[in-house]
Amino acid sequence: MDVSADALQKAGEESGVPMERRFASLQEALDSVEADAIERDAARSSRRTRAFSLRARPAPDDRKPIADTMPNALEMVRLARESGRQLLVSQNYRFSAPVQKLKRLAQDEAAGTLGHGHLDFYIPADFTGSFRETMEFPLLVDMAIHHLDLIRCVTGRDIVRVTAQSFRPSWSWYQHNPGLKMLLELDGGVPFSYSGDCARGQTTSWNGAWRLQCADGSLHLESDRIRVARCEKVGANATVEDIEAPALERDGQNATLHAFAEAIRSGTPAETGGEDNLRSFGAVIAGVQSAREAAQ
Repeated sequence: MDVSADALQKAGEESGVPMERRFASLQEALDSVEADAIERDAARSSRRTRAFSLRARPAPDDRKPIADTMPNALEMVRLARESGRQLLVSQNYRFSAPVQKLKRLAQDEAAGTLGHGHLDFYIPADFTGSFRETMEFPLLVDMAIHHLDLIRCVTGRDIVRVTAQSFRPSWSWYQHNPGLKMLLELDGGVPFSYSGDCARGQTTSWNGAWRLQCADGSLHLESDRIRVARCEKVGANATVEDIEAPALERDGQNATLHAFAEAIRSGTPAETGGEDNLRSFGAVIAGVQSAREAAQ
């Protein structure tokens, strides 16, 4: 199903779906096909379409962001709860081998208790001609949701306070502010900072470059390679250990789709279910509010 006739034709031809299984509206699709689930792949789906998905029989698997505003996100979660549907937000960045290994090292305190952390994200992604070129806060709204969700995933702590500044560098090809500096406070008063831009030069991976500063050393994720640097006492040289991240049985979208199917079968919300995702989406909304206030 696609509202764009050209996109619908292209997708149908590439996937071999016959004409009678291609639909121009969600209502038409639901009237014609007995489905267990809806996989929505539109980043900018309207709130009305999202809400309608939850009133329909199938359970929806939703691409980020969950909604355009926090009241609408809360409505999505409420509708899912009241209708007995499983709502999953596909935060697929959680399910990569390096991220899962970093999570285990952090939560097992492989370098001691976490004191504070930082995450850099620098990729010169060119979305000229797409909605991202003109949208407000393209990094904060469209991409940082992944990294804020990863911070929660890796540290096991929710984000409780957000201060944000957005900016537009002179070289930017975006019409709004793609640059972002954020100072976060996690549960327990743990500070965490985030920096990102569409900058040229040395880039990070899509997972970003991490430093988790801990009591006995530091944990690092750079170019999807993991290192643990331990130090027995102040002033001593650190011992650096490269850590291998074993392959996952399922990663990325395969992992989220499997979790979605299991949630439908069991009736138990998935790790990235809608209610949990409110905590990641809420950090984005708080960031937008903070950035707007800072610009006044």
